[in-house]
Amino acid sequence: MRLEVGIIALVAEVLGVPADRHAQFDWLKNKPTAEHFGDDYPRILHLFEELGGDRDGLFGKADGYLTPDAYFPEPYHFIFEFDELQHFTAARRRSLKLYPENAQLAFDRGQYLRFCEEHHEPALRKGTDRFRRKTADFPFVNGRAAQRAFFDTFRDWLPPLRGLRPTLRIAEFEVADILRGELTGRAARDHIAELLEQRLEMVF
Repeated sequence: MRLEVGIIALVAEVLGVPADRHAQFDWLKNKPTAEHFGDDYPRILHLFEELGGDRDGLFGKADGYLTPDAYFPEPYHFIFEFDELQHFTAARRRSLKLYPENAQLAFDRGQYLRFCEEHHEPALRKGTDRFRRKTADFPFVNGRAAQRAFFDTFRDWLPPLRGLRPTLRIAEFEVADILRGELTGRAARDHIAELLEQRLEMVF
């Protein structure tokens, strides 16, 4: 079972709303457009180039949806992402540093920057060679890590622009005791509830 499944189930239990694990949005796709990003379109292209991206590769590839880990409907109306180790790369740190200071976020950007600084080396080593492969839009070794960071930016920037509340994120390191089975039952639920309360204060 993927780590995210149990965490999403706990989040749904605490919120009292079922998680939609298959939600797709017309504006959440694998290529940036001026229509979707609006005034932030030049900024997202700049971030792409700072990550080493290739525009021909980006706009030449097939269109596709970016499916979030989960979507929680009204009264919450936000995307939920559970970030495992492989998300905390140097590329993610670089992208986070380029976020606007007034970006609407339901996670602590400073904390995420620290996680990237502490874990970027094992994050890059995690998984098979597939994770470290080149991609059409990031045609270099470890291009997939840069692509992941780029797409995480879509999930952060676009929802508030398109009528959703900011994307709520929980990092693997924040629920390590649950993942190791050291925190279970009511104690695990209470820990998730505390994390959610912190995040929801940012957006409600």
